[in-house]
Amino acid sequence: MPICPNRVLSGAIALSLLLAPVPLVALQDVPTPPREQVRPYEVGRALPPLDDGRVMVSLTLEEAVAFALENNLDIRSARLNPEIQTYAYRAALASFTPTFNSTLGYNSSATQSTSQLDGGSRISSDRQTFNFSLTQPLQWAGSQFGANFNNNRTATDNIFATRNPSYGSTLTLNFTQPLLAGRRIDNQRNALRTQEIQRTITDTQLRGQIENLSAQVRATYWNLRATIEQIEIQQLSLAQAQRLYDNNRIRVELGTMVEMELAQSEAQVASAEQALLNAEIQWRNQEMALKRLLVGGTDDPLFSRTIHPVDVPDIEEVTVDIASAIEAARRNRPELEMLRRQRQISDFNLDVTRENTKPNLNLNLSYGLQGVGGDLFERTQLGGEPTLVERGGYLDGLAAIGERESPSFNASVTFSYPIGTRASQMNLEQARLQLRQTDLNLQAQELQVETEVTSAGMAVSNAFLQLEAARRSRIAAERSAEAEATRFNVGVSTNFQVVQAQNQLTSARLSELQAMINYVNAVAEFERVQGIEW
Repeated sequence: MPICPNRVLSGAIALSLLLAPVPLVALQDVPTPPREQVRPYEVGRALPPLDDGRVMVSLTLEEAVAFALENNLDIRSARLNPEIQTYAYRAALASFTPTFNSTLGYNSSATQSTSQLDGGSRISSDRQTFNFSLTQPLQWAGSQFGANFNNNRTATDNIFATRNPSYGSTLTLNFTQPLLAGRRIDNQRNALRTQEIQRTITDTQLRGQIENLSAQVRATYWNLRATIEQIEIQQLSLAQAQRLYDNNRIRVELGTMVEMELAQSEAQVASAEQALLNAEIQWRNQEMALKRLLVGGTDDPLFSRTIHPVDVPDIEEVTVDIASAIEAARRNRPELEMLRRQRQISDFNLDVTRENTKPNLNLNLSYGLQGVGGDLFERTQLGGEPTLVERGGYLDGLAAIGERESPSFNASVTFSYPIGTRASQMNLEQARLQLRQTDLNLQAQELQVETEVTSAGMAVSNAFLQLEAARRSRIAAERSAEAEATRFNVGVSTNFQVVQAQNQLTSARLSELQAMINYVNAVAEFERVQGIEW
């Protein structure tokens, strides 16, 4: 059968269109280039879609973590915990500050006489008191110091009174020393040392929250990078499907392909458009997830902008030493450190509970001085007319105290011990069980940490192997798609086989991208479970 020259010329033109190279587009800070000009795929060069009126912000991973640590509301709230705990510590310390008390009073009374020695048939007296005291618990050996300064003024119509009005002043110094229970440790001193440990726990807890937030930002950042790359891959897939459809339409027009075969390539375009739309939806959701970690509210400028994660995953094989990683995790993990601190608190509580089971034996010492002042009267006989002997007043009593005219000293020992079932003994058993429970929790957490480190280490190795396999699969898919297109151009392949090869290439690219992100996240997780600060 003779060959038509016009058909040969038309076929040559169509073949030249199929084999024409796709022009490269320079990377600019502009929206994604038109689909018909999509460049060959390369990880890290894709830009996120940019809506009209939106501003694109380039962000490195380090900058993203810094934004989160500065603006994240959860971290800003957590940063208040150490300050709150500082006030709790100061409150415990305040139990050892002096306490000042004062009492001002007035009393007026009248009594009926029942004896000739009462000083009248009806005695009236007015009494004013102004007393002051100071107590000071000491941090050493459970001691307590106190001082009392009591004053009163009494005016009466008692015919036997020799000072009227009379002023009385008393200064008393008290000291109490526990000899058994409470001497070595007591509840107040135990609260002080436990609050100091609790302050360390809040610092450690904050460090753990910062590490967890940093890990979340890293994972979300790379996931956002992955969704942008997925859009790029789907755009390339759509461009390839569109080119296949356009070329097939030319073949139909030239009469080298039946129009029925054009439907398959048209369906491939529709499927690629749907895949691109799904990729863009995933990108918007992932960008919002990252913004939730980075901004402190919807009024933050970053919230209304498009984030462009500019960092590219650094793919280097990491040597995994699980034994060394477990030792590092034992030293660095905040959970273990907090449990060790909690165990120390439980040990302190057991110590003070054991101390409280001892009998109460206290040494009490007091030293007092008193003085009396006021106008001094003398009577010629019992109940006779008073004669003023000496003028006096309040300062006379103070002078008597200063000269120690009437000292008094008291020493006593008090002892108490409950008989029968004692609450302190039950509290001791409870504290022992709580300490045992804390030890078991610590052992369980250590096992959990070792399991996490081991699993994370194996995940790094497995993720790298999966990445290498995905990379080889993508290279093979690219070669297969290229070969299938060449075979199709020379007429030895079908439209279905070309579409299938393109789908396999798109799937291989997405699998390699996901394997790459999985490996980066696996390495980051391996560092996190060791407690290594990023």
